[in-house]
Amino acid sequence: MKFFITGSDTDVGKSFVTASLLRAFLEQGAKAVALKPVQTGYAEKSRIPDENSRIPSQSLEPDFKEYIKAGQNADFKATCYTFAYPASPHFSAELEGKKIKARGILDFIEQNLAQITLIEGAGGILVPLNENQSFLDISKELNAPVILVCKNCLGAINHALLNLEILRQNSIKLAALILNFHDENDAICLSNQQFLQKKLSCPIITLKNYKNNENYSNSAKDFRAFISKFLDKK
Repeated sequence: MKFFITGSDTDVGKSFVTASLLRAFLEQGAKAVALKPVQTGYAEKSRIPDENSRIPSQSLEPDFKEYIKAGQNADFKATCYTFAYPASPHFSAELEGKKIKARGILDFIEQNLAQITLIEGAGGILVPLNENQSFLDISKELNAPVILVCKNCLGAINHALLNLEILRQNSIKLAALILNFHDENDAICLSNQQFLQKKLSCPIITLKNYKNNENYSNSAKDFRAFISKFLDKK
């Protein structure tokens, strides 16, 4: 089973959701892996300061660090393209005189499939990989249900529905909508949730802004009901 995780914008919490999902599947005994085919903003000089951490004291892709905290094997290769500059993949690659190939990403994913494979995109579904291809092409080729992550704030309804229309036009199934940074005491958050629940038939999962969630065990609990139906099929 494969899932493609994308966001309605940058900084909406895709890596947080991916790591939380990974933790949830692992806690239920599934053989699950998380992949980040394209990583930008990779500072090679970064180091893990905690010498007692089970994460090796070596440079690691930022999102891969989060997967390891959630339980992924530190020796696993989760990324096939890494770039230093934190920008759209096509631009970060261009700055280094390189070019991203969709076929290379798809081959990488194929070589690393597990019982449950979580594939995290970079930015949103239309973020370009090169002059002609975007993550939409990756998603279509994978034929994997999409998990869409939105920041639950003013504008979330518009962002969510625009992305859902793109998925619909391309016959891509939406597995779940994640409303991240949810605040139960915020009228806009509650209104967004209620409106989208009336519009959509897929599960809508709200995640609060978790504190003290170092290994993602707290946020993983919010995904147990969602993942159970997929594990029942195995």
